[in-house]
Amino acid sequence: MEIRRMKLVKMSIAAVVTALLAGCSGSMVVPVQEHASILSNADQAKQALSQATSCCNGFNEFNYVSLPEGETLLAIDGKQPSYQFDEGMSYFAAYRLPANTGNLAITLASQVSKTVLVPKVIMLDAQFKVTRVLGESVFAYQPAHLLDNDRIEGRVFVDRSMPGNPATETYMVVYAPADELASSTTILHPAKAFARANGTVEPEIKDPVIPHSPWGLVQIKVTDMAKGQGMEAVFKPEYADEVAMSQAKPATTAVAATAATTAAVAAAPSTPAPAMLSETESFYNAQIEKAVKAGDIDKAMQLVSEAERAGSTKAKSVFIDAVKRSQKN
Repeated sequence: MEIRRMKLVKMSIAAVVTALLAGCSGSMVVPVQEHASILSNADQAKQALSQATSCCNGFNEFNYVSLPEGETLLAIDGKQPSYQFDEGMSYFAAYRLPANTGNLAITLASQVSKTVLVPKVIMLDAQFKVTRVLGESVFAYQPAHLLDNDRIEGRVFVDRSMPGNPATETYMVVYAPADELASSTTILHPAKAFARANGTVEPEIKDPVIPHSPWGLVQIKVTDMAKGQGMEAVFKPEYADEVAMSQAKPATTAVAATAATTAAVAAAPSTPAPAMLSETESFYNAQIEKAVKAGDIDKAMQLVSEAERAGSTKAKSVFIDAVKRSQKN
């Protein structure tokens, strides 16, 4: 009970600090408990899927819902339409990407509870032709941290450098591939996570094994990189899974494993901040390089913004140099 109380206190403090540093960005706390029925029984979800029928003959017949900028909570269950993808029958959600924007950064985080949906994303152009398929090349398990739950998370970058081009990615389909449903994901036990956060010895306890489900709860965050925090777009390689998807059976469209975008920092703050202590500067620079090396560009950009508000004069160049090195690897 004492450990739980300490953890809650620590999370509360962390939430306040995060809100102060991020300027109260309004990030969504995912209400997992409110959707417990979706995340509680993988067998029930699989049984429902076994009786589902395909809604459409091809991607051009999907009902695409406009995906807004900001955060969206997607609940995939038996109420969603289903389709016979290459891997088998799956429930899915289909979105039209925001129009008249700069390059987009789209983060998808599938929430872990008693079950978890392992997401896969199909990107389509204006003619409903597949441009990319993103699965295990993008999505990976991320342990709970501060206000984020355990999740399977990935980030998709959409290049908008050629507006009006029919080949520009226009649609996004999110689904749980049928070939993942017999598998499971091992997550970090909360007691071990608590020990790591406090620098104590981890208990000898088994990590929970979470079964995969065709149902799930996915947090989607869409950022227009031309607007966000004074950022401007630069190119960064991104790879697609080496699979082929079908637009209509039996015809198959090959997947292009091509590039999209990430971000770099633009202008410095208009009001100069007090000079930063050298120790603090070194800390921020190390964290920025660490985030870029890990591929977490969104976190690196936030660190740069925080550092410059606190008076850093080197964070921007450290970030740009780190991105350039990552592109050479």
